Amino acid sequence: MTRYLSYRTELVIWLGSIILRPIIFLALWTAAARSMGGTLRGWTSSDLASYFILALLVYHLTFAWVMFMWEPRVKNGYLSYLLLRPSHVYHRDFSDNITFKIATFPVIFLTAVVLYFTFHPQMHLHLWQVLAAIPVLILAWSLHFTLSWTLALGAFFTTQVDALNVAFFFALMLLSGQMAPLSLLPSALQTVAMFLPFYWFLGFPIEVIMGRIAPAQVMTGIGMQAMWLSITLLTMWFVWRRGLKSYMAVGI
Repeated sequence: MTRYLSYRTELVIWLGSIILRPIIFLALWTAAARSMGGTLRGWTSSDLASYFILALLVYHLTFAWVMFMWEPRVKNGYLSYLLLRPSHVYHRDFSDNITFKIATFPVIFLTAVVLYFTFHPQMHLHLWQVLAAIPVLILAWSLHFTLSWTLALGAFFTTQVDALNVAFFFALMLLSGQMAPLSLLPSALQTVAMFLPFYWFLGFPIEVIMGRIAPAQVMTGIGMQAMWLSITLLTMWFVWRRGLKSYMAVGI
């Protein structure tokens, strides 16, 4: 927590990147719906406003940035210091992720409130949606973080992971529902997204909260989240063990 209160510029930059994207997409898609007579493929302008306001909140609760941290750790040898500490590096990064969310959530929440009164979405929450959202959000956060952490371990095997980072965030924006609800994408992209993990840690939780997914389908989605999380954890364990064998500190 002290880090984020001390380095306020870093905090502002991260917050700006989190807040601006959903606001831009919110303005674009609600304008598109109005230009089409108020409805776009079953989404009204009010539905789209609800979706992107929730996207702001859900993305903040589930996102991770560890992919940007691993290249300098390996290059500069700072990872050696982390390996000597009693807690696993994964647990340290997970705790750091929680701290950032706690420190910045008030700003995100106030932004969502301002957007709510600006765009006037109609959200009707039922008890089952709220209850279903709890495990869905926990799984979404765990999956997003673990997948990001696993891909970040590519820094063990290559000196540059910028291309991997760019590819990951492009796929995340396109296939997770961050850019648009999945049903507004071409059918081919919808099919691809359903078989990849990205939709399950952003678009799926949003649509569960909105009540656009039937209870039976929610259970199927939770199964997909659990499956991907299991695959990612096993992959992370394997890559971590292989990576440590090839790691050689030269920066300290």
